[in-house]
Amino acid sequence: MADIPGHEGYAAPVLPDGELARSAGAFTRAFIGYQAACSCGWADGRRHPPTPEGAKQAEDRWTRHAGPLLLAAPPNWLVVKSNLLCEQVANLTGERPLAALTLLSQVESWQRALLDRAVAAAREGGASWSEIGDAMGISKQAAHERFRAHTEL
Repeated sequence: MADIPGHEGYAAPVLPDGELARSAGAFTRAFIGYQAACSCGWADGRRHPPTPEGAKQAEDRWTRHAGPLLLAAPPNWLVVKSNLLCEQVANLTGERPLAALTLLSQVESWQRALLDRAVAAAREGGASWSEIGDAMGISKQAAHERFRAHTEL
């Protein structure tokens, strides 16, 4: 449905025992409806009819799960550039470590300022500390402790 690493959404057939079909072979067996599901393990609690319209409804429900993930996902073109920069700095570290230190020091100084600005903008936009922590790969408590002083100005 959408391109979010680790999150592939689908309309999962619901088997007669209430379990969601997880393999292609299960699609050929009898099923009683559809539920929205994601490759990350998330499943919506709503069941939809075993019709093409029901499958579409389940797919539409997945977007509620994916919406916040899409908002937190950086643009792919920027991820590619970031990965390339990381690789090039790693190479520079092996060839010219002092030059790498100079560059990394510069990156660290603007990275801190941008991180503070991004957190402040996220909070102003209504993001919770849990959402900010999830986006950064840290707990909501760690995000709050680290950034609360920057957002309470």
